[in-house]
Amino acid sequence: MKKYILLIIFTTLAILSYAQENSKTEDEIRRLEQTVVTAILNADTNTLKQVWAPEFLVNNPRNDISGNRDSVLMIQKAGMINYSSFERVIERMQFQDNITITMGYEAFVSRNDIPGAKAGQLYKRRFTNIWMKKNGQWLQIARHASIICQ
Repeated sequence: MKKYILLIIFTTLAILSYAQENSKTEDEIRRLEQTVVTAILNADTNTLKQVWAPEFLVNNPRNDISGNRDSVLMIQKAGMINYSSFERVIERMQFQDNITITMGYEAFVSRNDIPGAKAGQLYKRRFTNIWMKKNGQWLQIARHASIICQ
């Protein structure tokens, strides 16, 4: 009987510890997601370089693939990622070892006409972001975004 009670106690403690770790990770990823939103709104490439891995891969809403962080930053400098407003809503997170996946929707207003979006109009899109913990730091390694039909 003692063995079963001890087994139940250890199992409960393990579950609680796992849940607490996921809660800390969730808080950190939510903070990082907001850091990205703020950096994009402020065209803060230094911050983006800190949270986007060099190999950051993006399947972008312009039906193209950006193969690394520098190519995404070039798109930003060209004015295609230049928003007057930008909101990201995370609907779901999944945790797997050193990977966290976030999914949800975004709403943005572009300052410039870009493929798939006219300046000054509100657009919504679905997104998937993938974060990986490398050397103790969470970095965004991949992203997919698709504009939702108006």
